[in-house]
Amino acid sequence: MQGTTQQGERKWIYEEIVDKVPPFSWLPPVYDVLAQLLLVEAIGIAGFLYFEMPLTSAIYGTLAILYTVIWSAGCLYVIPWLRHLRNPTNKEERMVLESYKNRLLLDRRYELAMGITLFAGVWGFIFLNPTLLAEHLGTGFGNPILMALVAVLVWDVSYRIGLSLITTLFAARRSISLSRAARRRRGLEYTAYSEVRTLKYLDSVNLYWAASAVLLLPLASIEPMLLYGLGAFFAAVLSLSGASLLAMERVPWFPPDVESILHNERFAYVALCEKNQSHVTPVIFVYDGKYLYFGISLASAKYRKIKNNPNIAVLVDMRDSKNVMNNRAVMLRGKAMILGEINPLGLFRLYLYGLWMLRVRSLFSRKYPRYMKYYDTQPKDLPLAWQNKPFVSRVMVRVEPEKITYWREAKPQILRV
Repeated sequence: MQGTTQQGERKWIYEEIVDKVPPFSWLPPVYDVLAQLLLVEAIGIAGFLYFEMPLTSAIYGTLAILYTVIWSAGCLYVIPWLRHLRNPTNKEERMVLESYKNRLLLDRRYELAMGITLFAGVWGFIFLNPTLLAEHLGTGFGNPILMALVAVLVWDVSYRIGLSLITTLFAARRSISLSRAARRRRGLEYTAYSEVRTLKYLDSVNLYWAASAVLLLPLASIEPMLLYGLGAFFAAVLSLSGASLLAMERVPWFPPDVESILHNERFAYVALCEKNQSHVTPVIFVYDGKYLYFGISLASAKYRKIKNNPNIAVLVDMRDSKNVMNNRAVMLRGKAMILGEINPLGLFRLYLYGLWMLRVRSLFSRKYPRYMKYYDTQPKDLPLAWQNKPFVSRVMVRVEPEKITYWREAKPQILRV
């Protein structure tokens, strides 16, 4: 079968089956998973009753079916995300992503080779140990129909485990290559950070697929070799996914020109709005490669306005006093999150972002050493609102950009996020 998507891309084997085989082809994609569960489980129960198999066989078979169904549910997210990834403006990064998508969506040999290899290994092991099937199939052992159904279930599980391994391996290679390419960017070349976030979501689905394979543990535990193989699968997915996520953390969200301004300039201007009243103030800030941070007092108007309306705009500019045409500026518009409050939500955020807040404070100390030293060593001479006391008088604000505007030579450019 040579099915194609609307974009002309060849489909995964799983997609072709649900597109062409009734009743899956009659249903919307969101119901395919439920139909798969009901149909396969009905066949399994019928075989269990007809061949008088042991109860443990029904349990093991149901767990294997649940694994294939839960895995299939992940495809509802993975496939659209993969096909709708936008290409980076950086040529080298674009080549990395195109190669990644082509290997997963166009080149079937990897998908088939891994599935067939695992199926041959598992089925060969079962064939060499006939007592294993005889013990669990009851009077149906040797019946060609039942043996065919068992072979189909073994293939379903093997194919999904194999494709999980392939997608995780390609994700790790993609992330490492993308991280290396990102460090060679120039000018306004970059990968939009929404695409970086999507790639991280894809890595999380790989972990979801690995977690769903826990359902196979009772079945694998009947034979040490099967258990060792499943353990190797877990170890491979966890290590490759960890490497992929770490590499993606090193991919900057913005182009080099924007990164330079956000890292090196000393002041930003924060714009807030409350009850149709605008409010603009200068702040010192740091940028950690993804988010922009600045500190505020609990007694400040900024704190009250952010609590009432988290929509925020932050402008960072670079000025040339001799030639105004050389001035540059970056405006980030997005949502503000307050970190460091002593309340239930604040404590929960502290649990999530506590280590990040320590890193941000370190960035402030390196960027503004005299400022931090003065406010840390002379708190008694200052009003409470100015004292640098985390949680007591001051909190941190994290800005997550949703829209970016970059001015260069008086020409604004909207950068996609």
